[in-house]
Amino acid sequence: MRYPLIGSVLLLCLAAIAPASASITVPAGATLDLRGGRIDAAGGDVVTSGTVRLGAGELLGVGDFRVLAGTADLGSGAITLVGDWENRATVIAGSSVVEFRDGPAAIRAILGSTQFATLSLVSANGTRYRLESGSTQRVSALLEIVGEGVPIQIDVTAAGIAAVNLLPGGTQDIANVGVSNVHATGQPLAPTLTNQGGSGNATGWFGGGGGGPTDPPVVVQPLVVPALSDLGLLLMVLLFGAVTWRQRRHLPSRLRA
Repeated sequence: MRYPLIGSVLLLCLAAIAPASASITVPAGATLDLRGGRIDAAGGDVVTSGTVRLGAGELLGVGDFRVLAGTADLGSGAITLVGDWENRATVIAGSSVVEFRDGPAAIRAILGSTQFATLSLVSANGTRYRLESGSTQRVSALLEIVGEGVPIQIDVTAAGIAAVNLLPGGTQDIANVGVSNVHATGQPLAPTLTNQGGSGNATGWFGGGGGGPTDPPVVVQPLVVPALSDLGLLLMVLLFGAVTWRQRRHLPSRLRA
């Protein structure tokens, strides 16, 4: 863009006056710089292939937030989503807060791998959050996963495993959650809780083993020792007697019975 500053200001103004539920698109080469301001997207999407800078600003009521290219620098700002998250480029977490709240869809997606500062998933409706298979979501400050009433569900978009890594020094606030095919690869998650409706395969959660209702029980098979036949018993007695007799032959005469 020939005049990047003017382009940034115009884009910010257009976003601020956009009608309800209108999407905000940041094309390659353009910049959306909130500079501490606030945008209420009213359920509209924010899609960027350029540069987004939150500073201390807020993006509220975002439908889908998609970083297809370029950079999203979240600074110390906040994003509240009622849709999906997709990261295919660079997200700089800073000390930001990313909150997922109940929206029109009962199933939501978190696509790509992202490092968050604070990641908050809170639902009163039992929303199912699907992490992209093969992805890892890292959290450095606070991981909040709370089902208010109906258990919130964490699983994957397709066959495979996803991971959540609460980094050293991070804290967690987790309650009423079911987990399926998502491993905790950093700090153990929800170690004192049980899996609420998840199918298991949740290594690192719920005390380490996942504890899902479909985890097969461990069955210890008894050790079966076959009985000796009469001939076997006779041979054993004869062998024992021969060994004893041989040992006695080599004892001094004063020690023999």
